[in-house]
Amino acid sequence: MACNSIPQKLPAPLSKALEELDASIASRPEQEYRKQERINALKSSFQIARSYQDRFALARNLVEEYSPYNFDSTLAWIGICRSVAQKANRPNGIAWTTIKQGEILANAGYYTESYYVLSEQVDSTALPDYLLPDYYYSLYRLADNIVENSLGCEGNLHLDNPQTYMEKLLQLYPEDSYDWKYMHISLLASQQQFEKARIENAALLGSIDKKSHPYAKSAWVESVLCDSLGLESEKILWEVTSAKADFINVVKDYASLTLVAKDLIDIDIDRSFRYIQMALEDAVFYNAKLRPWKISHYLIRIQRAYEQTVLKNSRWLKVFTLCLTLLAPLLIASVILLAKMMRSATRSKKDLNRLNNHLTEAYSELQRANADLSEANSIKEQYIGLFLSQLSENINKIKAIESNVIKQLRYGKVDQLLKEMIASTTVEEEIDAFYDSFDTSFLAIFPNFVEQFNSLLEESSKIVLKKGEKLNTELRIFALIRLGIEDSNTIADLLKYSVRTIYNYKVKIRKAARIPREKFNKKIHEIG
Repeated sequence: MACNSIPQKLPAPLSKALEELDASIASRPEQEYRKQERINALKSSFQIARSYQDRFALARNLVEEYSPYNFDSTLAWIGICRSVAQKANRPNGIAWTTIKQGEILANAGYYTESYYVLSEQVDSTALPDYLLPDYYYSLYRLADNIVENSLGCEGNLHLDNPQTYMEKLLQLYPEDSYDWKYMHISLLASQQQFEKARIENAALLGSIDKKSHPYAKSAWVESVLCDSLGLESEKILWEVTSAKADFINVVKDYASLTLVAKDLIDIDIDRSFRYIQMALEDAVFYNAKLRPWKISHYLIRIQRAYEQTVLKNSRWLKVFTLCLTLLAPLLIASVILLAKMMRSATRSKKDLNRLNNHLTEAYSELQRANADLSEANSIKEQYIGLFLSQLSENINKIKAIESNVIKQLRYGKVDQLLKEMIASTTVEEEIDAFYDSFDTSFLAIFPNFVEQFNSLLEESSKIVLKKGEKLNTELRIFALIRLGIEDSNTIADLLKYSVRTIYNYKVKIRKAARIPREKFNKKIHEIG
């Protein structure tokens, strides 16, 4: 790979496009501030909303705000959205949250988890018509991402090819909608009808706002079509256009800027380095596993380009040193040129050191993420087993009750039925049974949890369990936190306490800790 230490003169259209992109990047703090203001306003409205329709709509809007911005926050608000629907007993609302979770996991690279959610937790035959496009779009994103990014470990996922889902979506979307046009263009591209796809995409680009997220998506499609047709200069212009719209819309999960950085390696290495560094920072902020993994490949290429730049400058230094020795009359001119080359070499070495540091940090982040993912997968597998067992037991109980009620009503034994219902298991007993099942399962995974937890507390505040107790309320709260469930609303729902009670328990325990709060929270996650 050839690489110049001094940027080549860029073609005028590309130079102008890159200047506009730099202006969009410079305005990013202002755009992020506006986005955070929108998010805060939605959260405030959600806190005071009372009706199901208002709370669900606001939570759903927050999911959409976060989905291109932060992976963890998106999943958190999907969980809140599901909780709202569950409390109101709205199966369609629950179904939407499940479908959206599958889509987000697929886009982030969690293919097995996405497949489990979409295939095991969604009954497509029971979905209303208005949710079918969302369902099949999530399956399309999963299948398409696997085809594009598969590492060969998804062979046990039984999916149709992406084209099948595209054709299904074209039957469901209104033909005058953006979604239909976007999907039809994607289908044409998958069939290698690139010229026809470009004609339709040009019309679509002309009909939508250039500062919108859909414009960023369609500009990205245009760059892919140009690449397929060998139109290199047009391809990079559309990548830059897509990246500019991404920054205007404060998108953190993107591919466009990464590809711009890759395409600039040979012609503007400084800009390439700056863009790939920014793309990595945004990918780490978004906090999903797919994007940093893909960016790491380009980081390595850029590092090699810098190494070649340093080597080339070193060779030139040797040549000019020899010239100075042999051509004394040209000493002044040679000294000036040598100084320029030395400054360039110094900058290149500093940039290379900076890049090496970023690479080290990126690899460390990836290693930590992989370790956390392995631990989370182990815990998740055991708790999926517990969940399925508990769910099966509850279904059997419901079936037994239903069968008995039908039988008693059929024979007119209403009084007898009433007596049996009064004498049946109370909600409190079911809660106690849930606590016991949770305690047993959790301690099977973390047998030394109580001892290690107590070691974090002052001697006078250590928790002493009563005879026969496995965990008490305080321990259960921090057991859930150890499992990654930190939201007080979610913990309150699971343990059947008020949010205020959960908050008070947390404050009480943290005041009793022997170490500062930040270290205490970290130590909780290290138990095991």
